[in-house]
Amino acid sequence: MNQRHLGFVGALALFGACASTDVAPSFDSTRVLVAARAGASPELVRTADDARAVEGRVAKLLSEPLDERAAVEIALLHEPSAQAALERLGIAQADLAQATRIGNPIFSWARLAQRGGSGAQESWGLELPLLDFLVQPLRRKLGEMEVERVRYEVGSVLLQTAAEARRAVIEAQAAEQLLARLEQLAALDRAAADYAEKLFEAGNLTALDLAQSRAAFAQRSLEVSEARDGLRHARERVHRALGLSGTQIAWTLGARELPEPLDEDEALEGLETRAITEHLDLSAARSALAVMDRAIQLKRRTRFSPVGIDVGVETEREVDGSRITGPSLRLQIPIFDSGKVSLAKLAAERRQMAWQLEALAVRTRSEVRESWGDVRAAQDRYRFLRASLVPLSQQIVDLELRRYNSMLAGTFDLLGAKSREVEAEKMAVRALAEYWLARVDLEAALGGPLSKSQGDSK
Repeated sequence: MNQRHLGFVGALALFGACASTDVAPSFDSTRVLVAARAGASPELVRTADDARAVEGRVAKLLSEPLDERAAVEIALLHEPSAQAALERLGIAQADLAQATRIGNPIFSWARLAQRGGSGAQESWGLELPLLDFLVQPLRRKLGEMEVERVRYEVGSVLLQTAAEARRAVIEAQAAEQLLARLEQLAALDRAAADYAEKLFEAGNLTALDLAQSRAAFAQRSLEVSEARDGLRHARERVHRALGLSGTQIAWTLGARELPEPLDEDEALEGLETRAITEHLDLSAARSALAVMDRAIQLKRRTRFSPVGIDVGVETEREVDGSRITGPSLRLQIPIFDSGKVSLAKLAAERRQMAWQLEALAVRTRSEVRESWGDVRAAQDRYRFLRASLVPLSQQIVDLELRRYNSMLAGTFDLLGAKSREVEAEKMAVRALAEYWLARVDLEAALGGPLSKSQGDSK
């Protein structure tokens, strides 16, 4: 093959510029997207040095009391599913690079000799897939759109990881707070049971009253045991949400008391609009629909083109030693499969995706309304308890204490009033936890923070 033909092949190779497999650009844009919504950034962990850096950062965060912000940062850095999601960016980038590659050239060689003859005919050929060059720009655009779609999907997964971390920490805080209240009740019931024992021994209490006092203490002890078990489960949910194991599970909470509800919740109408615009699942679905439109466009453009177009050069050396050289062309003609079936399938898939997008939008709006209602309801319950039932319970304790000091009420009356006060506080703790969990659900439905001031309020 002479230099002119080699130059032709080289020119075609230069024409086929390929996309890079470097995932850094798509990862950087995903990191910015997530950081703006979650308040923390993920990191790619691909080398031993990356892993050591992440482990060091996680260890530093766990050495301090754990709060929601630290939990989100740890989850995005350390939770294995988050890292698995990030690798999808590398897969999508590799698919893009592959889509812009040109098929490998085909080299052929043959030697034909006449039986009993003294010479032989030899031929060499080199072919390149010309169709790959023609459709490469369309395939590149399709691959770039697919990378964008995957970027939205990965961002959505990471935001879900962050939301799970926040939920787990809130549940752990509520479990600790509830256990503390129940332990107070148990201490009161123990005191009542001990006092009942002394009264019974002195002959001033019936066996029935003593049994009721013992039963109340036993029931409260069981509730304390269940609350401790609930706290154990809550801590394990934190471990799973953050990807913790081994010595990493010896953390402490930054605050055992949940913060008060916030006042700057937005109107429902604006939240629905934000969710439709900003939710990354919807962005991914819209991007997927755009990818399908581009795929259909590509199929229509190439429907009646030959399925395969291979061009190249061939050279033969005859038996007498002479050589002949010239171009070659091989076509696969779409006679039996004109692409009609493939187009029909793509069109059906496109309609399916459009309906799925609409269903996702309906579900997102509904989740926003439901979570917004849950936030309001839990907020109202908590504020009612704090403004009405808890103060009334405290007032009753004060009045019973005055009666007790005036010898108008017994110890059981005072302990009973105090027990009802702690029960009211326990209800308030549950309502407060429900408020914060509903708020996390609302932000997950929105695809971003509910308000800019939230981050400064917790």
